[in-house]
Amino acid sequence: MPEDKRLLSLYRAQLVPYLKVVAVALTLVVIVAMIMPHTYTGLTSVMPPTAKSSGGGLASLLQSSPVDLGLDGASSNKSSLVFKDILTSRTLYEGVIDTAELLSNELFAGMETFELIEDLERKITISTKKTGTLVIEADVKTGWFPFDDSPALAAATSAKIANACRIVLDVMNQEKSVSQARLTRAYIERVLSETKRQIDSIQEVMLKFQIENKVFALEEQMGAIVENAVMIGSELAKAELELTLIQQDYSATSPQVELYEKKVSSLQEQYERVQTGGLVTTDGFSIPFEKVPDLTRQYTNLVRDQKIKEKLNAYLESQRMQELIQEAKDTPTVIVLDTAVVPHRRSAPARSLMVIVTWFVVTLGFIAYVPLRQIYLSK
Repeated sequence: MPEDKRLLSLYRAQLVPYLKVVAVALTLVVIVAMIMPHTYTGLTSVMPPTAKSSGGGLASLLQSSPVDLGLDGASSNKSSLVFKDILTSRTLYEGVIDTAELLSNELFAGMETFELIEDLERKITISTKKTGTLVIEADVKTGWFPFDDSPALAAATSAKIANACRIVLDVMNQEKSVSQARLTRAYIERVLSETKRQIDSIQEVMLKFQIENKVFALEEQMGAIVENAVMIGSELAKAELELTLIQQDYSATSPQVELYEKKVSSLQEQYERVQTGGLVTTDGFSIPFEKVPDLTRQYTNLVRDQKIKEKLNAYLESQRMQELIQEAKDTPTVIVLDTAVVPHRRSAPARSLMVIVTWFVVTLGFIAYVPLRQIYLSK
């Protein structure tokens, strides 16, 4: 008899025992699958909000650039990593225990808080997608022989834990944002106080400078001084010309010549006073021409410093108000994509897969057993 036909007949001869073994194995697997703990998975997904820069400078310039530099994606992924760190922190687990009321849950009866935290570390799985989305999965098992209400309780608890992770994440992230805004506001207020002190100091220096140098509105004052100088200078030139003409017609001792000489002398004195700071001794607004360049430089520097500090003060005030608003915000800081719902099907055990794997293993064992048995008997 050919070898292949002989082997086939041996398989046929052992077919009944094979079917019995398969039936027994499958029955045992089904029984084990029925009585072993059932696992239910609650799933929720979130993503960080779109990052928007509230400040100016380089950050806003790069964000407004027409060239896509990928900064938004990098910021989103960074936020996702921060969220993942928060989701794996002990503080979050403690918040989940309180939010989901796990200490009073029958599935965790008798467990202490530290034991629950260790258990949650095994039950909760965090995965991050390239888009920045975070998927939170919470696995909850029943006990052995789950023929009571424990499957429904485990399913509800898995959804409750997943949602609690999302809620506590939002709360912790809000606290982080508020704390950061509070610290930033405190720093801005310190800088603002120093800036206001500097503005007051500059104003005092400005006031002293104006009083000592008769500077109140430098441009207007210089315009008035120049206008006076031009007017008196013109009158002086005209008087000198008239004096020359009179001297040609009259003698040097004539009353007409003396009258014009006095007029020229008076105009020369007035012109010199304009040059040295005023038409009269009580003039409090004229500035000597020789001091104008230095006074202009000093006055310009003081005005510049004052305007810089005032603009800085206005900017700091706007930033302080922005941080105050951020500190008072209670809007969600997490975008919820999917809320965890109570799963209707268990995630484990997979009974169909267990049956198929068992049948496959028994079949492989049967295929190997028949020829090995024949070899053993033929010896």
